[in-house]
Amino acid sequence: MIDQIEDTQVVRDLMKNKIIFTLVAIAIIFIASKLILNILRRLINKLLDGKAVQKSSLNQNKVNTISSAIYSVVRVVIIFIAITLILDVFGINTSTLIATAGVGGVAIALGTQTVIEDFIKGILIIVDDKIRVGEWIKVAGIEGEVEDIDFRVTKVRDFNGSLHIIPNSQITSVQNFNRGEMIADTTFSVSYDTPLDEIKEMVDDISKKLLDKEENKDLFIERFKIFEINSLEAFSYKVRITATVKDGEQWQIGRQAREMIKYEMEKRKIKSALVEYEENEEI
Repeated sequence: MIDQIEDTQVVRDLMKNKIIFTLVAIAIIFIASKLILNILRRLINKLLDGKAVQKSSLNQNKVNTISSAIYSVVRVVIIFIAITLILDVFGINTSTLIATAGVGGVAIALGTQTVIEDFIKGILIIVDDKIRVGEWIKVAGIEGEVEDIDFRVTKVRDFNGSLHIIPNSQITSVQNFNRGEMIADTTFSVSYDTPLDEIKEMVDDISKKLLDKEENKDLFIERFKIFEINSLEAFSYKVRITATVKDGEQWQIGRQAREMIKYEMEKRKIKSALVEYEENEEI
């Protein structure tokens, strides 16, 4: 008798409708979650890009960091709510599930101490403003540009393009290359038969040419000058020159200086350590 009832068209239609209802409900939850996340993302960006924030002393990189962290928390909450609603659609008692999770919370916490440490450290990193998105840093043995900071991990992309995902608990000390004035420097060798006064003149010319470049406008705080005779070698002495520049510009200014030193040494026929060494070897 029961088999006959189950075979009836009405029951089959009801079962079919229930499956369709379940699929539609899941689709609606998924789409709604996606829309809510997009709306909240725009709202967070709008609030943090508002006039009040722009007039404040907050650095744009810091604003981006805070925005990313807030969105990470919101995303976790929305995903949790969406999963709960989907479980309800399947008839699973989520209140019991949540209660069970609460009872087992202590046990879970004991097994996830590192995750908790990551979370707390992430909050401190953001609140203390140690690093910001877009800054070049060295942390946990990794040097590169900060791409993202959330409450669990910090993402750093190195010079070679590799992305390093660093748990916040591993961030104990930070070397930040984008805070305050920076030193651009380079070292080069010249043979002992080159007068130091000629080197001073060459460095002065190089400094003027770098300052006159349009691309370097407003980048220099102090021009290049001889910082020291770095060392006295067998056939040469090493000269170190330094300049004070805006943060983040020290590397490209250093590259320009090294290129110009090479041109000037060729132009002035100043011998390097290698040339002098080879000549002495021939003798």
